[in-house]
Amino acid sequence: MTQPTSPRVAIVGAGVAGLSAAYHLRDRARITIYERENHLGGHANTVEVEDAGRTLGIDTAFVVFNRPAYTNLCEFFDELGVEAVEHRGAFNFFDLDSGLEYGTAELGLSEEEMAARYADSEEFRTIWREARRFHTEGRRDFVRKKADIPLGEYLDRGGYSQAFRTSYVILLCSAVWSIPAEKIWEMPASTAIAFFMGHDEGGLGGQHVDWRTVGGGSISYVRKALAAIGPEIRSGEPVTAIRQEDDGVTVTTARGSERYDYVVVGAHADEALAMLDNPTERQREVLSKVRYNSSTVILHTDPSVMPADRGRWQAWNYGKVAVGGEDRTYVAYYMNKLHGFTSEKDYFVTLDYPRDVDPETVIATFPYTHPIIDIHVREMQKDIYDVNEGTRVKLCGAYFHAKRHGVDQIGSHEAGYSSGMEAARQLVGEL
Repeated sequence: MTQPTSPRVAIVGAGVAGLSAAYHLRDRARITIYERENHLGGHANTVEVEDAGRTLGIDTAFVVFNRPAYTNLCEFFDELGVEAVEHRGAFNFFDLDSGLEYGTAELGLSEEEMAARYADSEEFRTIWREARRFHTEGRRDFVRKKADIPLGEYLDRGGYSQAFRTSYVILLCSAVWSIPAEKIWEMPASTAIAFFMGHDEGGLGGQHVDWRTVGGGSISYVRKALAAIGPEIRSGEPVTAIRQEDDGVTVTTARGSERYDYVVVGAHADEALAMLDNPTERQREVLSKVRYNSSTVILHTDPSVMPADRGRWQAWNYGKVAVGGEDRTYVAYYMNKLHGFTSEKDYFVTLDYPRDVDPETVIATFPYTHPIIDIHVREMQKDIYDVNEGTRVKLCGAYFHAKRHGVDQIGSHEAGYSSGMEAARQLVGEL
C-alpha cells in the first residue's frame, strides 16, 4: 500500500513567528524556509563579539523574557533545552540636558522618603506621585474596561501632567514598542497597562519579575530550533510573489517559481500584503490595518550615550536629550549588565539615539521595524485568527495577539511565537 506523501509547506520569514510555525509543523510536513536576510531569526539577532579570547553573544533586539508574560515561548525553550540566564532587572531615567535622573531605587522610595530627598524638585515629586496613581488606577480601569481608549485620551481624562508624560510615559513606551513619541498617544491605554501588569511597573527594567536572557544570546535558541526542524533553508532569497490557488500555492523569487501545498507567511503585515498576488478579502482587511515604524539600532562601545555618573548605569537606561530644539527619547541598553558578563570594554545597544555615536566604536548597525499598536490593531484582535480559516496561505506575526494572554498581548516575541504556533495548528487541523 502506498504511503501518503507529507505536504510541502513553505515558511516565508524566519523570525520567531515563522520559526514557531515551522517547529510545530516539523513532523507533519516537508518544510522550506525562505528568508530575505542572510541570517535567520529576525529580531532574535545576536552579534558574536571576540573579547579577551572568548566569544560574547550580544543581542540587539529580543533580549529578555519571563515565564508569566512569555509562557508559550518559555515552554518552547524548555523543549529545546535553551539555557535561561537570570537577569536582575533595574532601570534608570535620565535627561542629558536638565540633569534630571531617577530610576528603580527612587521610584521605590516611600512617599515620606521621596518628599524629603526631592524637596527641591517639584518635577520629580509630580512624576513619582502620578506614576503610583497610574499603575494603581490603571489596573482598576483595565479590569473595568475603562481603558479601551487611546492612551493620550486616557491620560487627558485622568488629568496627568506634562512632566509625567514626557519624563515617564514617553520614555517607557517608546522603549517597549520602539515607536516615536508622537505615536504613543494613539496606543490603546489597555495595551500599555496590560504590559506593565505583566512586566512590572518598571517595564522591561522592572525588578519584581524573574527576568531571563538566553545563554549565549538569542541566536542559541534559533540554532536549536533549526536543528529540531531540519528544513531546507533559502536564506538571502527574498520572496517577490505568492499566488494561492485551490490546489496549491506558487512562491516566486528571483531564482524562479516553486509549488507548495501550503504557505505560512511570517513577515510584517505590510510586507505580507505586498507579496500576496491574490489575497482574500479577509487577508487584505487584516494586513492593511497595521502600520510600522522603522528604528535604528547600534551596537557600540561609546559611553557618551550614558549619564556621566557611572554608578547610575543600569541594564535599561531611558534617555532624553534636546536636538534641534525638540526633546528626543532613546534607549541605551548596557549589555555587560544585561547579559551578566564582565569585560574591560563597555558594550551598549542604543535604539534611535538622536546624536552621533563615535564611528570608531560602532560594531554593528541594524534597521528594525515594529508594528504600531493603535486602537484599530487592538480592535481587530477579537477575531483576527479567523483570517487563517480555510486558506492555503496562513498568516502569523507579532501583529497578532497571544491567545493565552488576551487581546492586549500584541507586538512582543511571545505574540509572534504564539501566532506561528496557532497558524500551524490551523493548518494541521485542516490536513
